[in-house]
Amino acid sequence: MKFLKVEWTKKRGAIALLATGLVVTSFILGGYIATGNLNPWGNRHYYQILNANFQECHTLSGVQACTSEHNVLYNAGALYVQQITSGETPTGGVCAPSATCGFKYIAMSAGTTAPVATDSVTGATNGDCGKPTDTELTTNGFARALGTVTDISGSSPKSSTVVLTFTATATQAVAKSCLVNQSTAANAANLQLATATFTSITLQNLDTIQITWTISWTWS
Repeated sequence: MKFLKVEWTKKRGAIALLATGLVVTSFILGGYIATGNLNPWGNRHYYQILNANFQECHTLSGVQACTSEHNVLYNAGALYVQQITSGETPTGGVCAPSATCGFKYIAMSAGTTAPVATDSVTGATNGDCGKPTDTELTTNGFARALGTVTDISGSSPKSSTVVLTFTATATQAVAKSCLVNQSTAANAANLQLATATFTSITLQNLDTIQITWTISWTWS
């Protein structure tokens, strides 16, 4: 009889353990369905990765060539994006987002100094393309201008683009492009988001160079 009692106790223990396992499994699966996370006690993690990519396509005497170059996303530009996202007032005298203030303008420079993320890139002086070292182009068809913007749509990952074609009106070397927030140089509210340097190209009258800045957005 004791043998049967022991067996029955083992069976009840196994049944209880199985039931407990099913409850825990159901809890975890339910949490995963609700949060997308196998840890039901945790929160679903939302993240966003901001990245800038650069490409230039130039046509010299009817011959086209394209390059994609490494670019630098400035700390000051990233801070601006973060402050806007957080509902804060941008610091450093930079304008708040508006129809005339946003990273949709492309500027150029003939300078070849490599940019650094920590560069000072705001204000009437350092907000110009190429600063704090080089000088922004404002003549020969290379004055900064509004690009054509394509917004993101759909689910992650997605990209938005700013595209602009410059046409030389005289001989001009170019070696740097910047994504900036104002339509004119030497503007007190100027801020550079990113800069790319590339092998210097000398364009003649009517030669063209198309600049494409791609902002990549990834979230989950």
